[in-house]
Amino acid sequence: MKKKVNYNSRNFAEVRAELIGFVQQYYPEVLSDFNDASVGMMLLELNAAVGDMLSFHTDRMFNETQINYAQERSSLLELARTFGLKVPGKRPSITIVELSVTVPVDENDGTKADESYAPILLKGTQVTGAGKVFELVDDLDFSSPFSSSGIPNRKVLPNKNSSGGIDNYNLIKQALVVNGITKEYKRVISREDYKPFLEVILPEDNVISIDNIITLEGTNLTTPPTLVDYSTFENNFYEVSALAEAEKFIEDPNVPTTTQGILAGKWKNIPQRFISEYTDNGFCKITFGGGEIDVSELNDFIGCRGQITQIGNFVNNDSLGTIPTPGRTMFIKYRVGGGGDSNIGPNVLKGLGEVFMVTTGEDATINLNVKNSLTANNPIPAIGGKDQPSLNEIRQLVKYNFSAQDRCVTIKDYMSRISLMPGKFGIPFRSGVWEERNKVNVTILALDENENLTNTSTDTLKENIAEYLSNYRMLNDYVTIKDGRIINLSFEVSVFTDKTTSKGEIMSSVIETVEEYFDIDSWGMGENVYLAQLVENINNVGGVLNVTDLKIFNKVGGKYSLNEISQPYIDDDSKEIDISDDYTLFGEPDAMFEVKFPNKDIKVRFK
Repeated sequence: MKKKVNYNSRNFAEVRAELIGFVQQYYPEVLSDFNDASVGMMLLELNAAVGDMLSFHTDRMFNETQINYAQERSSLLELARTFGLKVPGKRPSITIVELSVTVPVDENDGTKADESYAPILLKGTQVTGAGKVFELVDDLDFSSPFSSSGIPNRKVLPNKNSSGGIDNYNLIKQALVVNGITKEYKRVISREDYKPFLEVILPEDNVISIDNIITLEGTNLTTPPTLVDYSTFENNFYEVSALAEAEKFIEDPNVPTTTQGILAGKWKNIPQRFISEYTDNGFCKITFGGGEIDVSELNDFIGCRGQITQIGNFVNNDSLGTIPTPGRTMFIKYRVGGGGDSNIGPNVLKGLGEVFMVTTGEDATINLNVKNSLTANNPIPAIGGKDQPSLNEIRQLVKYNFSAQDRCVTIKDYMSRISLMPGKFGIPFRSGVWEERNKVNVTILALDENENLTNTSTDTLKENIAEYLSNYRMLNDYVTIKDGRIINLSFEVSVFTDKTTSKGEIMSSVIETVEEYFDIDSWGMGENVYLAQLVENINNVGGVLNVTDLKIFNKVGGKYSLNEISQPYIDDDSKEIDISDDYTLFGEPDAMFEVKFPNKDIKVRFK
């Protein structure tokens, strides 16, 4: 007799009931005692428990393959790789620093500074403060009154003595600095490394960017590479978004240019290329190309030389880049740092780390004095630092990036592209995008030194975003970049409680629940906040029997933002927000909600 099995039973109770029915139908003479204390029932329940566990793990494994339900970071990263998305790691903050040096008076003209002593401050020079290190992004020439982009960028201030004469001059210039420290990783390329798609994992888990990768002839090099080594095209491996990307626009130092602020460059074929990505545990993995492999070793397996030639022609090409050559030494210059704690306030970066300065004056003593006179300060905050994306952010990145396909057509395309901007240019904490009369409006918010929202982003960050989007936007799209609005909130929560539970414990738990619900990492700009879920979460707090009342107020002025919610007030004086319509705080595309001081702005009343 064919026995029927019900495969729809999923949980313990269903499997248990199905097993009892199965035994009753097919084995009534073997087991008739279904008492909970019987041996037969014990065996049935053990099998039901196994079925329940298998069902659970099957569901869990399936959920980890779905972008909306996956809970493991490794699963989401694998899904991102499947869709061709490189998930970014930590992002560094950026700011502007004022750098000053003192140079002597021109001997031929006492009313001018002797610019022969004006130094060049090289890329990588460090300024420090609050335990953070920032590095100069580009060389800074104090002899030039302009920036590298042709904008006036120098002050010349005389230092007068008591007699009114000029002792010397201060040359002051502004420069862009980015958080992080440059390091160098060295590896000798052995014969064992000569294989397709060689992988190299850097030894630190806070890598924010790969600046250069070069290989030099020799395996016993004891001195670090020079600037010439790093600038030589033949030595360099270039980072691409995919190994199939064969060309890259590269600055060409051999082509002279007379236009201030414009670099000469051209598209070049780059067989030496690599991609980088972050592993599940946060380390940076570099993958090189797969061409130029020696196939002669296949002779032992394939007797026909013609077949060897054919295989060689197929494998030995640079369509996916080339393999680093054995017998050479690889140098990887990378940067570490970044994160939300790299955001700092103004007037903090007053210290100096490593200083790389070129002086050309005739007097060595004066040159040394010029170097020792260097001072720094950041007149504006450093913003743009951000921790690695949360699980929810990865989900959104995968969805938006897959539909965007490297161009900005829809609003979501713009949001995806902004979130993937290279860290060295800075990145906003949150961005809002909406269309208005054929104009694409982008609003941004950053984090301050206390990891609270701030809408005082630097002009540099806005300019970088605009420049970056110009490579992806549609030709007829007009894009504006502005600061977003912050809507600060406070709460009064009235709860009916169990008298046996400590009010202090209940109060702490309720405050923590509201704080977690409004965690800025969980929300974006323009999102509606549905308060029914918040009430349910509070009701689940131990000791809380019921939430009897919930009042929300808009905090404006003082230590809070000056922005007001567009939703109507119940009372204009207290600014209590009317939430009677669908029990919802309605979001706006240029605004984001924040509970700035949870311990102060969340009050709990007991009944």
